[in-house]
Formats: sequence, C-alpha cells, structure tokens
Amino acid sequence: MKQTAKNLRKKLLSQVRKMGKNPQIYASRPGRDFTRRRALDFENIIFFLLTMSCESVGKNLMKAFRFQEKTPSASAFVQQRKKLLPKALEDLFHSFSNSLTPEKKYRGYRLLAVDGTSLKSSAYPADLLSYLPGTDRQHGWNKHLINALFDLENGIYTDLIVQKEHEKNEGKALCEMTDRSRISEPVILLADRNYASLNNLAHLENRGWKYVIRLKERDSVFGVKLPCFPEFDIPASLTLGRLTKRKLETRNIPVPADYYKLTSQRVFDFLPVESVGFYRLSFRIVRVNFCNGKTETFLTNLNKNQFPPETLKALYAKRWGIETSFRSLKYSVALIHLHSKIPELILQEVFAAFLIFNFAQAAAWNVKLSCHNTKQKQRLNFSDAVFACCAFLRKPFRELEGLLYRKRFPVRRGRAFQRPVSSGNRISWFYLPAR
Repeated sequence: MKQTAKNLRKKLLSQVRKMGKNPQIYASRPGRDFTRRRALDFENIIFFLLTMSCESVGKNLMKAFRFQEKTPSASAFVQQRKKLLPKALEDLFHSFSNSLTPEKKYRGYRLLAVDGTSLKSSAYPADLLSYLPGTDRQHGWNKHLINALFDLENGIYTDLIVQKEHEKNEGKALCEMTDRSRISEPVILLADRNYASLNNLAHLENRGWKYVIRLKERDSVFGVKLPCFPEFDIPASLTLGRLTKRKLETRNIPVPADYYKLTSQRVFDFLPVESVGFYRLSFRIVRVNFCNGKTETFLTNLNKNQFPPETLKALYAKRWGIETSFRSLKYSVALIHLHSKIPELILQEVFAAFLIFNFAQAAAWNVKLSCHNTKQKQRLNFSDAVFACCAFLRKPFRELEGLLYRKRFPVRRGRAFQRPVSSGNRISWFYLPAR
C-alpha cells in the first residue's frame, strides 16, 4: 500500500478503533472505566491527545467540538484522561511506527542515532523520582529524560523510553531499545561519548548491529593504549571476564593475552558476577583530524576497507540530525507545552507528540522536494507540515501533499552563524509551536 497521507490517516484510525474494541486493557480501573457512553470516550480521548495544540484544554475542546453548547469542560476531559493508562499511547506509537515502511538507506544500512533529551514540567513534589526542588530563588520542577532511536535517513523515531531524573540510565535504555527492536535490515548506530560502554557494545553486537561511537579523549580505551598521533586506525580485541588472573590460574583456566577483567560493580549482562566464562569483543579505534585542528576518536566495528577514516568522519556528522529532530519535536510539535504535571499524563503527551512527529514525516515522504528548475536543494518546512497534518487528522482534505509541496524552502549550505546567547524566558518566533 502506498503511504499517502490518506492511507496513513486510515491506518492510524483503524489502530485506534482496534484498541477501542477492548479499552479495559488500557483502563486505570478495568471493569469501571470506559464502560459508559460519553462524548469523551476511549477513542475520542486518544484522538484529542494526538491533535491537541499548545493552547489551553478549554480552547482545544471548544475547537474540537466546533463551539457547540454541549462542549465538554476541561475538568471532564482531565477526569477522562486520568482513566487512560500511558501504555495506550505507547502501544499506539509502536504499532503505527512499526507499520511504516521507510525506504531510504545509507549504503544498504538503516542509519540510526541514539540520544537523550530532557523535558521539564511544572512542580509536582509527590513524584520524588523526578522532582528537583531548586534553590532559594527558584521554584521547583520535575524533569524526565527521553531516550530515543532516530532514523536519520527517513526522519522518523523508531523507539523511545522515558525515564525519571533520579533513575535515568541512558545505557540501560539503549540496551532495552536494541534488544526489542523489530528492524530486520542491517543497522549502523551512531552514538555520542556517554554510550561508550562494554555492555552497550555487547548488546549491539549480539543484535548484529554495526556502530560508530565517539570516545572521550584519553590515553587508553578499555586498557588498550592509544598512539600519540593526530590520526590512526588500529584494530583492538578484548576477552572479557569476571575473575582475576590469579583465580583463573588456580582453576587451571588459560588466561588470554588480551584479557580484561570486569569489576563486580561494572554492569555486563552477558557475564554474571563470579562467572568463569569469557566474552570476546573486537572493534576498531579510529582517530581523525578535522579542519579546525580538533581531533575525535571513534569506536566502530565497521569494515576498514568499506568505511575508512574519512568516511567515518562524514558518517558521524550525520548524527546531528537527532539533535535537530529534538528541537522540532519540542517546539514545532509543541512537546514543551504540557497540559499536566502528573507523570502518567505527561507520558500520554510525550508518546502522542512522537506519533504526530512520525505521521508528519511519513506524510512528507511522497512530497517531491527536488525540481529540475531549482538551483538549490529543497527541504520541507516541518513546522507548517505538522500544522497541516494535525488539521488533516481532525478533518481530511484532498490536497495535503500538494500543500506540503508548496511549503518548501532552499537549503543554503555553508552558512555559519554565531549562536546567540540570550537571557530571560523569551522564545524567538522561530520556535513558535505549529499545533
């Protein structure tokens, strides 16, 4: 099936209706919630959360019900959404995202990036795991960390995990997303320095994924001494174990030449503490020099002939795409404009925002961005695309693809501006929400 905007909307609505046939799975109180017929029933609550703008709940309700006299109140909406478990929006996000068929690849690989972004919400001291009290001159607030896998070539999120501030663990989130991924094609994962751990490498290799991870500038990496050169490309291998060399010798177990002992505090899911087994890892350590004189060191298991250092340098530069996607998610999709401070309701809006992001990106796949008479490469105005897609979900119209085609603008490469440092809470017009 061609993934037109009409088919995408039909697919999304069919998944919502399928969930609505048995809403008790996603009810806070099964057998009591969503049993009576109401204006804000199970399906309408989900649909409203998806298309809700950054305005107040009351204004959103008036627009959704076309200013009718019997428009539900904001209090009624809050009471109804409290009956809905966050798992409903989470399952809907996964089912819709897994149903998409992205076509763009990088040398035959799905190119993914992993990173995290923080999300602040109004103070809710009852949630101790996410609450930050602030200082004497500050109000407190709550903070969550959103860990996400992003398809750089196709512009969609494939998975996400939300963690509270005081229990956040980016490495654990990466391992969980890697293990449960349904992607069957070859994958290259790009990650920043905080993901360079042996446990992450083992999970990625166990899944069959390739990776390029930036390292901190040090003299050694996992016991491997690094040359004092501005550029190098060296192979390295480690045989991991939990026991000391002396304990191995007392048990008549040969000690490998590249043996690396894991401490009992180090998390490594494939070797329990006091295990006598080994786990072998092989990778390349590559240091490259950039035009500005800075050097970066990468850890990768890609083939040296197919991916030489210069190729790795250009490949890792693509990782910045997940950073710009977070900006679009927070400001264009208006994720920062939350309508609640209760953790469960925040999760509802997080998964709804990610789903709308993927819907807008998938709807734009059929928009032809290049034209024979254009001198520069074109890109889509994503803010306008989100606004048009939300309106299309509320009430479909014929010319969505044609409208998105008119919302193009040229990509002017080579431009570099100094990033302004602003004070205060003013938000530039560039970051106004689209919904």
